[in-house]
Amino acid sequence: MAREVWPTDGVEVVVSGAFTTHHHLSTETRTLGELTLPAFRTGGVFRASDGRDLTVHRTSWWRGWHELREGETVLGTARPRGFWRRRMAVLFGGRGYVLQSAGFWTRSYHLVDAVERTLLEVRPRGVFRRGAYLAAMVPVDVGLLVFAYYLVHTRWQEDAAAAGAAAAS
Repeated sequence: MAREVWPTDGVEVVVSGAFTTHHHLSTETRTLGELTLPAFRTGGVFRASDGRDLTVHRTSWWRGWHELREGETVLGTARPRGFWRRRMAVLFGGRGYVLQSAGFWTRSYHLVDAVERTLLEVRPRGVFRRGAYLAAMVPVDVGLLVFAYYLVHTRWQEDAAAAGAAAAS
């Protein structure tokens, strides 16, 4: 799957399910696949429309480390950086990237390369709509796109849990 690259068009992620969530990734012209994230698990599986599977999971709960695999092959890793942990160092295909918040008050994230060029933007669908819009500024590898979305989705869930805990106390 690492050989396939998606063209520069918008990808919409629509989420369904309550505990186990299904994230349907599609463009205007085709369905790209589905990321399934079971409740109370540390990862999930992306089933591409061509039948191949990628697995994503948290390798260290306390450190917030994540990994992307195809079978037994590690395709990518991610490690949080910074005081607020809103930046993640992503290693994919031997190249380094940074997944960072677009701003302090926004929920959008940008994936940038070593020269600070934005490759991918991930932004929420809306206040009351689950899912995201992904905009690739350049052709992006399938695995990298799925991994970036998974990392942002995980971060959004962590932020929601922290806000809930703060409101309860």
